Amino acid sequence: MDDDRMAITGAKGLYADIVSVAQWAADNGLSGHTLIRINDEIRDNAPKDVLDAIDRIDHADVESIASPNDYSLFFTREDLDQIGDPDISEHSAGYSEDHADAALAADMAREETVPGELRPLITLLESFDYRDLDILSARLLADDPETLNDVGARHGITRERVRQIERDLKARMINVIEQSDLPSQLRHLFRHEGEILPRSKAFENMPVLVRTLPLLNVPIWRLLQALGTEPSFEIADGWMATPSLDEAKRCVNEVLSADANEFGVVRIGGNASHANSDQIDDSARNLQAWLKYCGMIVMDDFAFVSCRSLEDFAVASLFVKDRPLTLDEIINMDPKRRSVTSLRNALARDDRVNRVSKDKYGLVDWGMPEYSNIRGEIQRSLDRNGGSVELNRLIREIAGRSGASERSIVSYAGTLPFRTVRGVVTMADPGRMKADNDPYASARLFRHSDAWLLRTTLTHEHERGSGSVLPMSVANILGLEFRDERELHSPLGVQRVYWTGISPGLGTVKRFFDRRGLAVGQQVFLRFGDDGTFDIVPMADLNSAAMHDALVLCGGDGGDADSPQLAFETIARSIGLTGHASSGEIIEKLLDRGDEDIAELLPTGNPIN
Repeated sequence: MDDDRMAITGAKGLYADIVSVAQWAADNGLSGHTLIRINDEIRDNAPKDVLDAIDRIDHADVESIASPNDYSLFFTREDLDQIGDPDISEHSAGYSEDHADAALAADMAREETVPGELRPLITLLESFDYRDLDILSARLLADDPETLNDVGARHGITRERVRQIERDLKARMINVIEQSDLPSQLRHLFRHEGEILPRSKAFENMPVLVRTLPLLNVPIWRLLQALGTEPSFEIADGWMATPSLDEAKRCVNEVLSADANEFGVVRIGGNASHANSDQIDDSARNLQAWLKYCGMIVMDDFAFVSCRSLEDFAVASLFVKDRPLTLDEIINMDPKRRSVTSLRNALARDDRVNRVSKDKYGLVDWGMPEYSNIRGEIQRSLDRNGGSVELNRLIREIAGRSGASERSIVSYAGTLPFRTVRGVVTMADPGRMKADNDPYASARLFRHSDAWLLRTTLTHEHERGSGSVLPMSVANILGLEFRDERELHSPLGVQRVYWTGISPGLGTVKRFFDRRGLAVGQQVFLRFGDDGTFDIVPMADLNSAAMHDALVLCGGDGGDADSPQLAFETIARSIGLTGHASSGEIIEKLLDRGDEDIAELLPTGNPIN
């Protein structure tokens, strides 16, 4: 072998360098050591077939590299031809059907380096003929096994004969394996390293698993797994578990579920009650990796065992972080990246959570006082102080507790149901709970024969389904008092209007977008009928003709534009004037209302005169 070593050492290239290092190590008493270690990041991202190759590289010892019996394990035919040593080229014959005798001879020459527990199995494999080996490779060891018919056709035998041969070969191999030391080594591995462990750790503690079987050209673990010998196991996706990965997942879930608290969370650190469970690897890092592989959420030293909904995730996150969190903080930790709106709605219906500040949520179990809006804070302050409180004191209390601005507090304190008089806040008189705003004095609100029309521009908020603010005069039209709600009838179902905040509001009109083909930016009229009905009416098109456009902006179709007298009468009546009002009176009323856009379109001279 010295000549061979000299020849290889003289070869150029990375492979020759590796062999050269191995030869030096062997000559200096380091034969039992491994030589190469593949980077962990490469290992973690490698597909299954590449992982097999990595395992063989990681566990190849110095002697197997320095003095191989078959140099084709390390060199291509071109490499060997370049080296130019005929003896080395002869060693690289390899196994094929036409050269079975040569392959068997090479296998026998390696016998002295084969672990004792594998020798009976290898001896058995050497007794198999080419057909036997092909059936094992095609049926038992293939990732995508061939059919009995395909294998039978290749060898000129029936499918039943293939089945008989396969069954006989498996029985013979199982018998040899059960009498070897392999089962006891596996039991020792699972007993001392756990029944779930990273594949790399399994191979490190039982390197025989990655020894390649001659003739079959697969690692021994592939054969053991395929045969299902006891103790059975499964290796996949970087993990090894007994009896299978699915069973290991089930067992771990049972163990963790038993320890989970009322929030579906279980600690998985070293102090956890299940930390020494036979089903769980002792390493916390490996355990976290395993749980993530099983599809569980792992946060800090905790696993989320029961996390079926968004609110479950939020509750578990609050427990783990042990402090109030904002909606954004919770969403940023969510692996599914659901929306803030969905989270807000979920928390609103979950009695395990309350809002503890303007923008943060906490667990009810923490006993923190629940945050309410500014109106609620004012009401509570009035209740505590006998029905009245100084405005400055109120500002200090609420701003310090909730972070609300002074301007907002002052605004709410002077708006129904409260009033502020000479720096003192009290509840408003019952008579002030009704809206008395004149609808004829409201901008963009026009009276027609049997309804009021409010001109508005549709926004993204409308399209998304959000509610929108209505002028106080609409509450007067509808007879809506403070804290009232009303349901109006529309062609597309019930329409909700309400006055529960500073201003009256209109419920969602999203369905009108879907059914009427409305668009953001479009001008429309909200129609409030005298008979308790509601509808959305698209505004007619403008055409740059002043009188026509003025009529359209008031809710008409522009049809009276050819008659200035009729046009002025229509506009006058829509804003509460008589049909005999002069153009000056009409323009003045429009300007007072805030309808400058319409006033600018009207001529100043009286068309009646």
